[in-house]
Amino acid sequence: MILGIAFDMDGTLTKPKIDFARIRAELGLTDPSRPLFEQILELEEPRRAQALAVLERAELEAGREAEANPGLYPLIEYLEKNQIKKAIFTRSSSRALELTLSNLKLSGKFFPLVTRDLNLPLKPSPAPIQYILEQWQFSPEQILVVGDYVLDLQSGKNAGARTVYLQHQPSSPSPKEADFVITGLDQLISILEELNAR
Repeated sequence: MILGIAFDMDGTLTKPKIDFARIRAELGLTDPSRPLFEQILELEEPRRAQALAVLERAELEAGREAEANPGLYPLIEYLEKNQIKKAIFTRSSSRALELTLSNLKLSGKFFPLVTRDLNLPLKPSPAPIQYILEQWQFSPEQILVVGDYVLDLQSGKNAGARTVYLQHQPSSPSPKEADFVITGLDQLISILEELNAR
Protein backbone atom coordinates (compact mmCIF):
# COMPACT_ATOMS: atom_id res chain seq x y z
CA MET A 1 0.00 0.00 0.00
CA ILE A 2 1.10 3.54 -0.77
CA LEU A 3 0.49 5.49 2.43
CA GLY A 4 2.32 8.73 1.65
CA ILE A 5 3.68 10.93 -1.12
CA ALA A 6 6.74 13.18 -0.99
CA PHE A 7 6.49 16.07 -3.46
CA ASP A 8 9.04 18.44 -4.89
CA MET A 9 7.66 21.99 -4.91
CA ASP A 10 8.80 24.32 -7.72
CA GLY A 11 7.79 22.85 -11.07
CA THR A 12 5.90 19.97 -9.42
CA LEU A 13 3.22 21.40 -7.14
CA THR A 14 3.60 24.80 -8.81
CA LYS A 15 4.33 26.05 -12.28
CA PRO A 16 8.07 26.79 -12.57
CA LYS A 17 8.73 30.44 -11.75
CA ILE A 18 12.40 30.71 -10.75
CA ASP A 19 14.70 31.80 -13.57
CA PHE A 20 17.89 30.04 -12.52
CA ALA A 21 19.73 31.18 -15.67
CA ARG A 22 19.06 34.81 -14.74
CA ILE A 23 20.25 34.25 -11.16
CA ARG A 24 23.41 32.54 -12.41
CA ALA A 25 24.11 35.46 -14.72
CA GLU A 26 23.51 37.97 -11.92
CA LEU A 27 25.91 36.10 -9.63
CA GLY A 28 28.52 35.36 -12.30
CA LEU A 29 28.16 31.59 -11.83
CA THR A 30 28.49 30.20 -15.31
CA ASP A 31 28.29 26.40 -14.88
CA PRO A 32 24.69 25.31 -15.67
CA SER A 33 25.58 21.62 -15.23
CA ARG A 34 25.81 21.91 -11.43
CA PRO A 35 23.05 22.92 -8.99
CA LEU A 36 23.11 26.62 -8.17
CA PHE A 37 22.90 26.25 -4.38
CA GLU A 38 26.06 24.10 -4.22
CA GLN A 39 27.92 26.66 -6.33
CA ILE A 40 26.83 29.43 -3.95
CA LEU A 41 28.09 27.47 -0.92
CA GLU A 42 31.54 27.34 -2.50
CA LEU A 43 31.81 31.14 -2.58
CA GLU A 44 33.85 33.05 -0.01
CA GLU A 45 32.15 35.40 2.42
CA PRO A 46 30.76 38.04 2.07
CA ARG A 47 29.95 37.01 -1.51
CA ARG A 48 28.26 33.81 -0.34
CA ALA A 49 25.82 35.69 1.93
CA GLN A 50 25.06 38.17 -0.86
CA ALA A 51 24.41 35.33 -3.33
CA LEU A 52 22.13 33.51 -0.85
CA ALA A 53 20.16 36.74 -0.42
CA VAL A 54 19.75 37.02 -4.21
CA LEU A 55 18.56 33.40 -4.39
CA GLU A 56 16.06 33.78 -1.55
CA ARG A 57 14.71 36.99 -3.04
CA ALA A 58 13.97 35.06 -6.27
CA GLU A 59 12.37 32.23 -4.26
CA LEU A 60 10.14 34.63 -2.33
CA GLU A 61 9.14 36.36 -5.56
CA ALA A 62 8.20 32.95 -6.99
CA GLY A 63 6.23 32.21 -3.82
CA ARG A 64 4.24 35.44 -4.15
CA GLU A 65 3.40 34.57 -7.78
CA ALA A 66 2.81 30.84 -7.16
CA GLU A 67 0.36 29.09 -9.48
CA ALA A 68 -0.82 25.53 -8.95
CA ASN A 69 0.11 22.99 -11.59
CA PRO A 70 -2.88 21.40 -13.36
CA GLY A 71 -4.56 18.67 -11.34
CA LEU A 72 -3.15 19.75 -7.95
CA TYR A 73 -6.43 20.40 -6.15
CA PRO A 74 -8.25 17.23 -7.30
CA LEU A 75 -5.17 15.27 -6.22
CA ILE A 76 -5.05 16.91 -2.78
CA GLU A 77 -8.76 16.20 -2.32
CA TYR A 78 -8.24 12.54 -3.23
CA LEU A 79 -5.23 12.16 -0.91
CA GLU A 80 -7.10 13.67 2.02
CA LYS A 81 -10.20 11.57 1.38
CA ASN A 82 -8.05 8.42 1.35
CA GLN A 83 -5.85 9.50 4.28
CA ILE A 84 -2.64 9.40 2.26
CA LYS A 85 0.04 11.56 3.86
CA LYS A 86 1.68 14.44 1.97
CA ALA A 87 5.17 15.91 2.46
CA ILE A 88 7.32 18.39 0.56
CA PHE A 89 11.06 18.24 0.01
CA THR A 90 12.65 21.25 -1.64
CA ARG A 91 15.95 23.04 -2.02
CA SER A 92 14.14 26.33 -1.32
CA SER A 93 14.04 28.18 2.00
CA SER A 94 11.33 27.63 4.62
CA ARG A 95 10.09 31.20 4.16
CA ALA A 96 9.64 30.70 0.42
CA LEU A 97 7.85 27.38 0.88
CA GLU A 98 5.47 28.74 3.53
CA LEU A 99 4.67 31.75 1.35
CA THR A 100 3.98 29.47 -1.62
CA LEU A 101 1.65 27.22 0.37
CA SER A 102 -0.17 30.22 1.81
CA ASN A 103 -0.78 31.64 -1.68
CA LEU A 104 -2.01 28.26 -2.90
CA LYS A 105 -4.36 28.03 0.13
CA LEU A 106 -2.58 24.82 1.16
CA SER A 107 -0.99 25.86 4.46
CA GLY A 108 -1.04 23.03 6.98
CA LYS A 109 -1.78 20.38 4.35
CA PHE A 110 1.74 18.92 4.18
CA PHE A 111 4.00 17.41 6.85
CA PRO A 112 6.90 17.39 7.12
CA LEU A 113 8.23 20.35 5.15
CA VAL A 114 11.85 19.57 4.26
CA THR A 115 13.76 22.68 3.16
CA ARG A 116 17.42 23.62 2.99
CA ASP A 117 17.01 25.31 6.39
CA LEU A 118 17.02 21.84 8.03
CA ASN A 119 20.69 21.58 6.97
CA LEU A 120 20.24 18.05 5.67
CA PRO A 121 22.21 16.90 2.63
CA LEU A 122 20.20 18.08 -0.37
CA LYS A 123 18.76 15.97 -3.19
CA PRO A 124 20.01 13.81 -4.92
CA SER A 125 20.98 12.61 -1.44
CA PRO A 126 18.41 10.23 0.09
CA ALA A 127 18.51 12.30 3.31
CA PRO A 128 15.35 14.41 2.64
CA ILE A 129 13.29 11.28 1.88
CA GLN A 130 14.77 9.38 4.80
CA TYR A 131 13.81 12.27 7.07
CA ILE A 132 10.21 12.11 5.80
CA LEU A 133 10.12 8.33 6.30
CA GLU A 134 11.34 8.76 9.89
CA GLN A 135 8.66 11.35 10.63
CA TRP A 136 5.95 9.10 9.19
CA GLN A 137 7.42 5.81 10.48
CA PHE A 138 6.96 4.31 6.99
CA SER A 139 9.21 2.09 4.89
CA PRO A 140 10.38 3.25 1.43
CA GLU A 141 7.98 0.77 -0.22
CA GLN A 142 5.02 2.63 1.32
CA ILE A 143 5.62 5.98 -0.39
CA LEU A 144 5.95 7.59 -3.81
CA VAL A 145 8.36 10.42 -4.59
CA VAL A 146 7.08 12.93 -7.17
CA GLY A 147 9.18 15.50 -9.01
CA ASP A 148 9.81 17.22 -12.31
CA TYR A 149 13.61 17.04 -12.24
CA VAL A 150 16.13 14.21 -12.17
CA LEU A 151 17.50 15.23 -8.74
CA ASP A 152 14.04 14.67 -7.22
CA LEU A 153 13.88 11.16 -8.62
CA GLN A 154 17.47 10.33 -7.66
CA SER A 155 16.71 11.35 -4.07
CA GLY A 156 13.73 8.99 -4.04
CA LYS A 157 15.61 6.12 -5.68
CA ASN A 158 18.59 6.54 -3.35
CA ALA A 159 16.16 6.14 -0.43
CA GLY A 160 14.65 2.98 -1.96
CA ALA A 161 11.30 4.54 -2.94
CA ARG A 162 9.36 4.40 -6.20
CA THR A 163 9.32 7.59 -8.22
CA VAL A 164 6.92 9.54 -10.42
CA TYR A 165 8.20 11.99 -13.04
CA LEU A 166 6.02 14.99 -13.91
CA GLN A 167 6.81 15.56 -17.57
CA HIS A 168 6.20 19.14 -18.71
CA GLN A 169 7.16 18.53 -22.34
CA PRO A 170 5.70 15.27 -23.74
CA SER A 171 8.47 15.15 -26.34
CA SER A 172 11.28 15.25 -23.75
CA PRO A 173 12.77 11.95 -22.58
CA SER A 174 11.91 10.80 -19.07
CA PRO A 175 14.78 10.05 -16.66
CA LYS A 176 15.75 6.42 -16.22
CA GLU A 177 15.03 6.84 -12.49
CA ALA A 178 11.28 7.26 -13.15
CA ASP A 179 9.02 4.32 -12.29
CA PHE A 180 5.97 6.22 -13.56
CA VAL A 181 5.55 9.22 -15.88
CA ILE A 182 2.63 11.67 -15.70
CA THR A 183 1.79 14.90 -17.53
CA GLY A 184 -0.72 16.17 -14.92
CA LEU A 185 -0.84 15.74 -11.16
CA ASP A 186 -4.34 14.25 -11.16
CA GLN A 187 -2.95 11.30 -13.15
CA LEU A 188 -1.38 10.21 -9.87
CA ILE A 189 -4.84 9.15 -8.72
CA SER A 190 -5.06 6.24 -11.18
CA ILE A 191 -1.50 5.17 -10.29
CA LEU A 192 -2.40 5.11 -6.60
CA GLU A 193 -5.61 3.19 -7.26
CA GLU A 194 -3.74 0.60 -9.30
CA LEU A 195 -0.94 0.19 -6.74
CA ASN A 196 -3.28 0.07 -3.76
CA ALA A 197 -5.61 -2.44 -5.40
CA ARG A 198 -2.86 -5.07 -5.60
